[in-house]
Amino acid sequence: MTERTLTRIQLTAVAVASLSMHGAFAESADEASTAADYAPLLINMRSLDTRWQTDYAGSLQLGLGYTSDDNFMFGQYNGLYEDQVNLIGNLRWQNVGNGSSYWRASVNDLGLDTREAEIVWGKSERVRLSFGVDSQKQVQNNSGRTPFRGSDSPLLLPDNWIVGATTNSFSQLDASLRQFDRELEREKLFATAVVTLNDQWRFDSALSYQERKGTDVTAGAIYVDASSGDAALLPMPVDYRTTEFEAGVNYSAGKLNLEGRLHYSDFDNKNEILIWENPYSSRYPDSAGGLGLAPDNDQIQARVTGQYLISPTARLQFDGSYAVANQDQDYLDYSINPAANIIDPLPRDSFDGEALTTTFNSKLWLRPLQKLDVEVFYKGRERDYDTPRDGYRYIRGDGSRQPDAALTVYNTSHQFISQTMGIEGTYRLPWRSRLQVEYAYEQVERENAAVEETEEDQFTIGYRVQPVQNVTARLQLRYGDRRADTYQWDQRYYALLDTSLINATPDAQRYINHPDLSQYYLANREQEQVKLDLNWLPADNWSLSFNLLSRNDDYDKTYTGLRYSYWQRYHLSASYSPSTTLSASLYGGYDRFESEQMGRSFRGGAEKNAFELYPPLPQASDPDRDWRLDATDSSVTLGANLSWQASDKLAVTADYSFADTASDQAFRSYGASDVMPQDLPTVDTRLHHFQASGTWQLRQDLSLRLDYEYYRYRSDDWALAGVNADTIDKVLTFGASNPNEQIHYVGVSAIYRWQ
Repeated sequence: MTERTLTRIQLTAVAVASLSMHGAFAESADEASTAADYAPLLINMRSLDTRWQTDYAGSLQLGLGYTSDDNFMFGQYNGLYEDQVNLIGNLRWQNVGNGSSYWRASVNDLGLDTREAEIVWGKSERVRLSFGVDSQKQVQNNSGRTPFRGSDSPLLLPDNWIVGATTNSFSQLDASLRQFDRELEREKLFATAVVTLNDQWRFDSALSYQERKGTDVTAGAIYVDASSGDAALLPMPVDYRTTEFEAGVNYSAGKLNLEGRLHYSDFDNKNEILIWENPYSSRYPDSAGGLGLAPDNDQIQARVTGQYLISPTARLQFDGSYAVANQDQDYLDYSINPAANIIDPLPRDSFDGEALTTTFNSKLWLRPLQKLDVEVFYKGRERDYDTPRDGYRYIRGDGSRQPDAALTVYNTSHQFISQTMGIEGTYRLPWRSRLQVEYAYEQVERENAAVEETEEDQFTIGYRVQPVQNVTARLQLRYGDRRADTYQWDQRYYALLDTSLINATPDAQRYINHPDLSQYYLANREQEQVKLDLNWLPADNWSLSFNLLSRNDDYDKTYTGLRYSYWQRYHLSASYSPSTTLSASLYGGYDRFESEQMGRSFRGGAEKNAFELYPPLPQASDPDRDWRLDATDSSVTLGANLSWQASDKLAVTADYSFADTASDQAFRSYGASDVMPQDLPTVDTRLHHFQASGTWQLRQDLSLRLDYEYYRYRSDDWALAGVNADTIDKVLTFGASNPNEQIHYVGVSAIYRWQ
């Protein structure tokens, strides 16, 4: 484990002070003193973790750590996921010397799967080279079991497996279930180089190679009609290779700064397809299913950024990029099912498609008056597809035959152009205050979407005031109004399907989403947001803050779909630093998110007519078949931390965090006797996490360190509670359980430093 010596309060103080100093750059000289108000909080910022870089030539930490139980939440990313003893090993070593060259080496978490190492060599300020390795391991919920064998494709069933029409008819299921590890490992090698040619020119480059291996999860089904498929959750092998290269040139001279960068990435998936044996027998005996996995692809991007100081009161910034992404992996067959009846072959051997993305951002900063700053900005993004359009008679769910030609589907491109332009003005007022007003206009044009164009006006007004030296308040109000073109509910139908099917379908049934259903990102929306930040320094060693955020999104023209969402957030924090040897902080917060969504339950055929006005109404036209979902997510967070230099030889840190979340989903129906959805159970999640460490300085160059962590995590998600592998008739699940972890971690180590 690495040394944790910077407390949360210290990090918060740095962030607050940095923001204050950054804002002062654009403000008058008297406001620049704001950063000094936070000086008492910065007294004890120099941690042991960073002191070695100047006070010592090297630091070596060796010891042992023990984790009390197997887990997958506590150790999800930190490598402490097994009940075992681990080596604590960290090394930092450098040689700065008095000459023009230096080197530095570091190794972290040597005894864990999250180990990393880096070697840096440099010469003066002209050359800097680095080489390193970074290992990461993610563990997920491993309480599930599966009857499938093998960690690679194909996934096979045991030799004695007895098929059945439903999961509860799998007579060999219990005897065949086995645990499997849901773990993903990543190994990354990287190298960087920075060369400063002279005062104007600098060159840098980076190369990395990454392998990601392990087992994830996915789901597959075998069917002709998706409403009655034979489904199973499946272990999914992961074997990815990613290579990235980046190079940049920077030119800086006087008023002009320019940077050009070239970035290339290549993704290679060693597994093209996931094949699994069909455990069911109802319609397709002795069959198998296949899922195509993430295809190989690559992308190259060129980017230019720059800044030009036109005058002391005018500055121009710009940022533009152009990227080309390619995907030309050979197609798989329509089906791996040997009984599949394929009449019409694939229209081509590979997709052979490109996605072209262009961005351009610019900002002109002006100071026409001594107290007035003005920014005029523009942001543009265009995505264009260079892809052939073909019809595919793909076999649904590896069923036994190819669908009729009328059911051919076509790949569809979704080009779009997004442009945002606006102006922002900031005026400095008395009482160390300033008023900020901003207007932005956004226009988005889309092809093959239900809405061709959306426009949005965004108004922002902000006020910052410091009535006395130790009190700062910031208030921001924002209003956005998005307007959409006429909703073309049949656009996706026309773009996806074959003309023979379209012509054979009644006009009132030519849709995929119900005509009253508005996709939220294309719908009319009014957005209101309030943000308030208060900071008070009642004394040199005290800091208090309050943060509020409230946002309301009203989709006022939507009948079916997301109709509104509301988010509110309240956070309080207090820090106390009476001396250079003691600092403490407390914080608490409450978040709440609410949303309302409407839907309608209906079947196909004649019941799909959504435009009838007179009874008897088909299902798609009947408002009695509506249902409404009211979702509420709330969370409470509390925490405290302490940093105490108890004596010249003893330093103590402690940190406690608590989180309690609840998710509710309540349904309402409107009259139809067969549309009676039930409310879902509340999902509660609770976390306690306590960390403490003590460092005893035996002598100037040697210290002992004791680390302790207590981790308590519990969740009762209804999607896992009581759901066994055969609980759902037509879905073979893993039968995973909810996490319920109580973990103790203890680490003992010695730290030796040398000059």
